[in-house]
Amino acid sequence: MEKKKIAVLLPGSYDPPTRGHLSLIERAAEEYERVFAVAFVNPKKNYTFTPEERVEMLRLMTEHLPSVTVGYAEGLVIDYARAHGISLLIKGYRNENDLVYEKEQADWNLANGGIETRLLPALEGETLISSTAAREALKTCGAEPLLCEKVLDFIKKREKT
Repeated sequence: MEKKKIAVLLPGSYDPPTRGHLSLIERAAEEYERVFAVAFVNPKKNYTFTPEERVEMLRLMTEHLPSVTVGYAEGLVIDYARAHGISLLIKGYRNENDLVYEKEQADWNLANGGIETRLLPALEGETLISSTAAREALKTCGAEPLLCEKVLDFIKKREKT
């Protein structure tokens, strides 16, 4: 299949980036020519990892995908998209609650910025993967099922310093 010649944006907190995030990014990279995976600031959230750490984990996790650009941004997703010539957002959802939330965001982004959103369901086996679950697993039982090996290695090195 020939890739669509548009740039897409996968915005998120990525605190930390999970196997579910990677799956979504890989799916986008198979279909679109340019993919931006960008860690944004949500003022309602408290972050475990710094912006630089989130970007580095994203970079490590996606280094096998040459069409993926990772980054960090503050401000509105629609402003970032317009500034980078991006016409489509890609967002994932794990369940009905996620879908309702993401649909509201998609409607807002379209009404206020003219940016469309494509909502993709989590693949089978990925519906329980979230950054929140990964942070909890890091404290208790281990996060191997939730995080990629490169991300886990990064976090282990971080904890040693």
